[in-house]
Amino acid sequence: MPKLIIVESPAKGKTIEGYLGSGYRVTASKGHIRDLPENRMGFSPPDFKPDYEFTDRGAEVVSRIKRLATECDEIILASDLDREGESIAWHLQQTLGLKAPKRLVFNEITKKALQAALADPRKIDILKVAAQEARRVTDRMIGYRVSPLIAEYLSDRSLSAGRVQSIAVRLVVDRENEIDGTTIVQHYGAELKFGTWKAKWDPSTLLSDAKYWTDKDYAEKVAETRQLTVIKFDKSESKSSPPPPFTTSTLQEAGANSLKFSTKHTMELAQKLYEQGAISYMRTDSTSLSEDALTDIANWCKVNGLQTVSEPRTWEAKGDAQEAHEAIRPSHIDTIEAGETEEQRQLYKLIWLRTVSCQLEDARFAVRKAVLEAESPVDGVKLRFEARGKTLIYKGWKDLTPTDTAQDQEDAAAAEAQDSDNPVPELSAHDTVTAVSGSLIQSKTKPPGRYTDASLVKEMEKRGIGRPSTFGAIVEEIIETRGYVEKFGAKQQLKPTLRGKRLIKTLTGRFSFVEYNFTRVLEEQLSGIESKTTTYAKLLGLIHDRLSNEIDRFKAEQPIAHPCPSCGRGLFINPGKTKKDPMWWACAGYAPEGKGCDYTAQDDNGTPGKPNKTKASA
Repeated sequence: MPKLIIVESPAKGKTIEGYLGSGYRVTASKGHIRDLPENRMGFSPPDFKPDYEFTDRGAEVVSRIKRLATECDEIILASDLDREGESIAWHLQQTLGLKAPKRLVFNEITKKALQAALADPRKIDILKVAAQEARRVTDRMIGYRVSPLIAEYLSDRSLSAGRVQSIAVRLVVDRENEIDGTTIVQHYGAELKFGTWKAKWDPSTLLSDAKYWTDKDYAEKVAETRQLTVIKFDKSESKSSPPPPFTTSTLQEAGANSLKFSTKHTMELAQKLYEQGAISYMRTDSTSLSEDALTDIANWCKVNGLQTVSEPRTWEAKGDAQEAHEAIRPSHIDTIEAGETEEQRQLYKLIWLRTVSCQLEDARFAVRKAVLEAESPVDGVKLRFEARGKTLIYKGWKDLTPTDTAQDQEDAAAAEAQDSDNPVPELSAHDTVTAVSGSLIQSKTKPPGRYTDASLVKEMEKRGIGRPSTFGAIVEEIIETRGYVEKFGAKQQLKPTLRGKRLIKTLTGRFSFVEYNFTRVLEEQLSGIESKTTTYAKLLGLIHDRLSNEIDRFKAEQPIAHPCPSCGRGLFINPGKTKKDPMWWACAGYAPEGKGCDYTAQDDNGTPGKPNKTKASA
């Protein structure tokens, strides 16, 4: 009889079945089969043991797997290798009644990786399951207890709070506040042209405590300078190293900057490529490459005339890196094109180029820098100018990927062009040079840029907010689902809505989960569960007690926007039964026919108006 392997997605299962042959059957759980109850908390202190229920399709999935199991002699669990995958494997074990099932873990869907996993199966990592469970319970605890509270006190039933979603909204709100608080300063400079090259005035010695030169008339005088003497001339060489292979966040950023894909769409395409066996696991915060991958890259480059570094490049892992063990890379380096659609092929090409180029030699530049002094002072002050030029002398990794998609391309291109377009000649100290023209440079300080999908994900990862597996979903949640953030402009920048601002104003300073270090510290504590430095119950007990204290303090300090005249709870506005019917207000405890507070009122331009008659008052 064949062995039954359970994976998460049908497409992934189809690819695996093609590699393993008739001795194995592969089926899919299609994600989680159990979760916390929809209509109640699902756990309580002091043990916080979850009361799980089947998801909408969970019971059917388990029944199907049980039927398949009667035709197989062993069940092997091969869900994804992150915490969510470990949790899915455990839930399958529990619902299928498996005693000690084999757990397969592999980072890529290749015949070699599958054979290695089958040759070395392991047990389910219960500590990893506990860490995932603690994260899920924390999210439920915060959302279930705080969301209705915020909604009632602000009289907006659609408001909600969440551990990661709220802090993502706060990032956007805080950036908008920073933009609003920026003072625009008009400042000036001067540039001299010497035919093919140019030099800029350096006013630093005149600025004292100021950052910018604001005297336009003086800058115009500086621009009239023509005769200068070379004070110092330096020649040097600079290097540019390739960026590391992709993590989830940097792939999303590159997808947005280079291909104009949303973070969600980038991950959908990456998921398809992974399921096809084209790339390694796409939810990762690691920049490491396996020894086999490094060998394959070196061999491919040697055959194709590209020079790799003498020792493989490695990048130091972040302190909180944990999901998967390798960067996103092609499963087969010699496969230059992969994907079933044009968009999949475009994304695969980015991944392939980044993976190969990260092991190529540095690009090298010849750098020339000249410091010049004006022969005639301006208003008694000696003026200094600086000219800097950079010329590419060895392409290295730029031979394969001349532009880096890790950064905003416009900013990167502008910075590169500033030096590359200035061919400073060979000069010597005491040389005299004559400018052929001069011009005034007028500039304004700029406020910080608004986030985009990709830069918000980058900032979330930088601050340890969320995990690679949740970045795309969180961004979609705050924009599409909740309406706390909106996109605008050609660059699809993110801007908070009034609802988003109102939410963050209410939460900030009152609840610790909306502080920037909360999620980062939580992730460290979840890792502590895995390493046995803390326990599931201890961690959740601390979170529960702190949240309870914050809720009590909030209730005592925060006035309800529209209190119910009958019972004191908050009033909510409600739509009419049809589009033609007027809006109306009801108590948060509203339940007609004597089962709760029956107070209702008419709407008066968005506020509670004249009360409706109730049976008790009639």
